[in-house]
Amino acid sequence: MARPCPLCGGAERKVLTRREPWEIVECASCGMVFIGSELPYDVQARDHDWMQEHAKAASERKQKQPVFVALSRLLKPLRPNTNGRMLSQTRRWAREGKLVDFGCGDASFLLLATKYFNVTGIELSPRGAEISRQRISAEKILEGPVTELASTLPANSFDVVTQFGYIEHEWQPIAGLRAAHRVLKPGGVTVIKTPNYASWNRTIRGMDWCGYHIPAHCNYFTPRTLSEMFRKAGFEPLARPLADCLPTSDSLWMTARKPK
Repeated sequence: MARPCPLCGGAERKVLTRREPWEIVECASCGMVFIGSELPYDVQARDHDWMQEHAKAASERKQKQPVFVALSRLLKPLRPNTNGRMLSQTRRWAREGKLVDFGCGDASFLLLATKYFNVTGIELSPRGAEISRQRISAEKILEGPVTELASTLPANSFDVVTQFGYIEHEWQPIAGLRAAHRVLKPGGVTVIKTPNYASWNRTIRGMDWCGYHIPAHCNYFTPRTLSEMFRKAGFEPLARPLADCLPTSDSLWMTARKPK
């Protein structure tokens, strides 16, 4: 079944590439890039658990791209710690308060965030949710689709919603952003990290780009399309530091505020 464009709802699209049985398409109306068909959440959790898929993809890259993997390993000490950067990006906009992490994975980020925030996590993967409960506490971790479970949280009650590696997995990304908008206090922020489809590396490497994980990554954002999606969900995109605007990074960091 064809999936409408997750940004504008359009049906007309151009096929960019195929990896059977999946197609990555570009919307003819708005330019959003996405997987053109859809999985139910329960099938995604059962058959495409992200922790298993990520480990499988890493193993395949090691076999197919040994030079790039070796180079990446050599350069790793020069790159900032991922969870540490997530925390610094978050605390740029909010120093403390209540935080909910959409797609909390194994709670590695939440462990750092507990030093400054009262944290909650939502995770679709049963394996990820179980590890998170062991690391944080059972009552702080909700297991299931973000778009469903966020509705059980009180409205206008959180200072921050973090989405680090979530929105590219979400078949209904506007619904995910609207869920964030609902739970945030007026003036609260959502902080996002997602693969940067506009990066030079993606252009150069094509289908060998590290941001492609099919079908786990079903949305591929540029700064423009993510800004448009923020606005559709009722957010005000915030100005990004110059370093985050450069197309040299495979990661797209963006923040938006719920209007007061």
